[in-house]
Amino acid sequence: MTTLVFTLIIFLELIIYIVIFDIILSWLQLFWLKWRPKFIVNIIDPLYNKIKSIIPTNIGPVDFTPIVIFIGVYFIKWVLFILFPETQSQIQSFL
Repeated sequence: MTTLVFTLIIFLELIIYIVIFDIILSWLQLFWLKWRPKFIVNIIDPLYNKIKSIIPTNIGPVDFTPIVIFIGVYFIKWVLFILFPETQSQIQSFL
């Protein structure tokens, strides 16, 4: 069970890094550079669309979907660390 939780936490960390990379790429659109790798689109867009279908996250031109993802991922990690406290020391030594 610990291995499954460890893998899930690593996957959640990977999602956070991909979202941060997507945010940085969206800032490049200010300089007329529209480049978004297909693997990011395939991973992030379904997640963004699911969140946007549940709650409205646009306020004017600003999209708060990544913030909702960050809050959700950190909440899931917090719950996992409460349910499986032995994984926290393993994650800290790994990361």
